[in-house]
Amino acid sequence: MQSTIFMSGEKPSLNFETPKFSYDELAQQLVDYTPDTERYPHDEASVVSVVEGIRAGRIGNVAVGGCLMKDGEIISREISKAVAPFHRTDLHVEMVLLNELEEKLCDNKKPRMRDYTLFTSQEPCPMCLARICFNQVGKTYYVYRDGNSPEAGAQTNWDRLPPGFKGLGSRLVIEEAQCSPELKEISRQVWLNSIGPAVNEFLDRY
Repeated sequence: MQSTIFMSGEKPSLNFETPKFSYDELAQQLVDYTPDTERYPHDEASVVSVVEGIRAGRIGNVAVGGCLMKDGEIISREISKAVAPFHRTDLHVEMVLLNELEEKLCDNKKPRMRDYTLFTSQEPCPMCLARICFNQVGKTYYVYRDGNSPEAGAQTNWDRLPPGFKGLGSRLVIEEAQCSPELKEISRQVWLNSIGPAVNEFLDRY
């Protein structure tokens, strides 16, 4: 996308791939899927994240979900809330989960954030990665990343962060989840169901 599009005042035209399956069909695929944690240790948390992504998409948000884990147990699961029930464009699912966690830890000035693991159904955006770096949550795994996106392409969003943020996050694990290719494709299809309408809603606010 070229900046001159914005300077011209014309509404940008962003075209996304048409999803092959509906939310109902994708939800059924998740029901039918049997996690294989021996081959793919992140399968179970990835399924939870994608289930939450479908829930987000059904109510009008970008269809991204996630969960927080500690000591191998899921302690929280949530959805992106940036569009519905109203616009709070900071409330990507990573923000929602970390807000909740920081409120629980509000009386602890030095919590062991390395004990927590954050899962999301999609690669965190640069805004959320910056928050992760400041929060210091120990591990972040994402089910799917769009290597064809115009803003990222071959680079991960982590690769595109300024050096200062990379320094803050130098001890953290931020990488693609070790889950099955099938789950990655389901997550991609879930996201495709929501991204076009959501982006158009953002652009219509100009």
